Amino acid sequence: MAFINEATGDIHFKVLYIGSKNAGKTANIQALFCETMANDSSIELNDIIAELPRNNFFDFLPVSYGKIAERNARIHLYTLPSHQLWPTVNISLLLGIDGIVNVIDSRVRFLDKNLSFITEVKKMFDSIQLDFKQIPIIYQMNHSDSYDALPLETLQKNYNLDSSDCVQSVAIQGLGVMETFAKIAEKVVQKVT
Repeated sequence: MAFINEATGDIHFKVLYIGSKNAGKTANIQALFCETMANDSSIELNDIIAELPRNNFFDFLPVSYGKIAERNARIHLYTLPSHQLWPTVNISLLLGIDGIVNVIDSRVRFLDKNLSFITEVKKMFDSIQLDFKQIPIIYQMNHSDSYDALPLETLQKNYNLDSSDCVQSVAIQGLGVMETFAKIAEKVVQKVT
């Protein structure tokens, strides 16, 4: 749930990137970070990504989003670990979320993993009595450049998704990442305003 920091007057939103292992959640966060740093020409973005450690806990990136009702808006982006090593951390990440980006691996060999992971996430939602269907969601079809990637239309039919909620991407190259972020941010903000 969006909250207002009374000390600063800022509105804070929480968006969670979910998906099976190696679907591209961390790649999205890294690409968004690089996109926000693109104006600083003294920084080599490829060097930053190469030096960033892989995280087994979760990723976090705060992003400024402009103004809403004369208040600064900030969107906090988190990734949900695909493993269940720390179930209390995963449950904590679900609490208070305003939106979800479901990063779906487009490669044929990962279809079953995508389905089993979303089933696990829905169980986590049920365990804390949250309705998964009530949260704004965008589906990002990642790894669309892979030799065995399914076409976007096939994935939409397979998962029974509305085409307006889907984005095709190659997150490691930054393709489709900003479009995904813009779509989920718009949905989250619309729900509040």
